[in-house]
Amino acid sequence: MRVLITGGTGLLGHALIATADGKDRLSVLHLRDYTVPLINGAEQFVVDIRERPRLADFFARSHFDVVIHAAGIANVDYVECHPEEGWQSNVIGTQNVVDLVRKQDIKLVYISSNAVFDGKSAPYRESDPTNPINRYGCIKVECEHIVKQGCPEATIVRPILMYGWHAPEGRTNPATWIIDRLRRGEQIHLVTDVYENPLWSYHCAVAIWRLIQLGKTGTWHIAGKDIVNRYEFGKLVAQAFGLDPSLLHPVKSSFFPTIAPRPCNTSFVTDRMQGELGVEPLSVLDGLARMRAMAHSLNSSSRQPGR
Repeated sequence: MRVLITGGTGLLGHALIATADGKDRLSVLHLRDYTVPLINGAEQFVVDIRERPRLADFFARSHFDVVIHAAGIANVDYVECHPEEGWQSNVIGTQNVVDLVRKQDIKLVYISSNAVFDGKSAPYRESDPTNPINRYGCIKVECEHIVKQGCPEATIVRPILMYGWHAPEGRTNPATWIIDRLRRGEQIHLVTDVYENPLWSYHCAVAIWRLIQLGKTGTWHIAGKDIVNRYEFGKLVAQAFGLDPSLLHPVKSSFFPTIAPRPCNTSFVTDRMQGELGVEPLSVLDGLARMRAMAHSLNSSSRQPGR
């Protein structure tokens, strides 16, 4: 297959490239004009999905079998403070991608979010009604609507609280942010009233490739095994990486009055992921152990002669 990944420098994009079948031809879109180290022979292109003419020209010169659309501003607090930019990046960008995919009859996989739920009726199944409580969640619901209307045979994937090693140019995620601060000996306040089942990014990528291989359509929840709050997650990160858990302090969400509202529990039911895809959810410690082993492997490789 020839596969296009939008948002290739993001956490999931990075994992999708790393876990791809070496037989597939990968192309990656990202926003900023820098050279990104990529593996698996992926070609990279700097294209802003908000710029319809430029994106249309790119699609006209390319022939893709699948587009995995993972681009768009995903920082919940940033979107809350910059709603127009969040709308342009996600909604306008998604509309452009959908229109071009439909025109060329390309398979579309859209990456959504657990933010589409209000957190009052967890754990959530794919069929449960959406009811977001922050601007980012509202934007993702609108994007899902655009995808369903424009590409009825598309696949919508809702990951939840992904963590893992990100590309050098990518932003931190809950695990790397905690690791970095604990290594610097900094105090961290983590909330005890927001629950999710954290998902290792590489495991999410594996599930997405499985969805594509099996030709699955519709909406899919991809999540880890353990339902934990952010403070519990922080303690598990400290345990897995041998860091000082006494630097972690439990607080309520009200401790952070300036951030966007968060749903209290958006954990997912993973029955469909397990039953139809054959992908078993990982415990947090298992995912973190794989993440740590990957870091050791990379460090060992970099120390080999000739590297």
